[in-house]
Amino acid sequence: MPLNNSIKSVKDYFKSRKGIQRANRYSLSFSGFPQGLEGLSPYLEPEYIADEVLIGERAIDHVSDNLPGYGLGRLIPRRQRFANGVTIVFPVAGNNKILKLFNNWFQSIYGEGENGQGFYVRYYDDTVRGVTLRVKILDLNGNTVSQFRFTEVFPTQSLPVKLSYTGSEPYLRYGVTFNYREQIHEFENT
Repeated sequence: MPLNNSIKSVKDYFKSRKGIQRANRYSLSFSGFPQGLEGLSPYLEPEYIADEVLIGERAIDHVSDNLPGYGLGRLIPRRQRFANGVTIVFPVAGNNKILKLFNNWFQSIYGEGENGQGFYVRYYDDTVRGVTLRVKILDLNGNTVSQFRFTEVFPTQSLPVKLSYTGSEPYLRYGVTFNYREQIHEFENT
């Protein structure tokens, strides 16, 4: 039956597809945090509460085959690209644990050397390999419908921390943008 703009048609459409997906039904977890990094292990938890999760664009870069004819010819897919990573905004608890966790992780990737003698960059295996981020999309009963899995995750920037006496924010929030090697979107039996 073709869709039209009637209320019944819209209701039937979503009813036959298990309802509409709510944007506020998700869970977030990390696994495989870098081990042995100074001061990081006391702040690790299996799951985290996040105010917002923004999954950046997924794009296919392409190149022209330059065949004769109109324009540049056909566009040939060349490689997959994940633009802008994943940005997660965390609420900050009174112990500031989330601030400490990511400060230590940033510092472990590119921090001061021994005795403040310059900077060093840790090896990839020490700070990135093995770290996985999972963002699960949940139904109204809390069951997983699909899952974004990001492999070899590492923080690339923290967003500005807003402190203010004017009270426009009800609590302190801390945003971190992550990059990753691969994004896999896994679906449950739907």
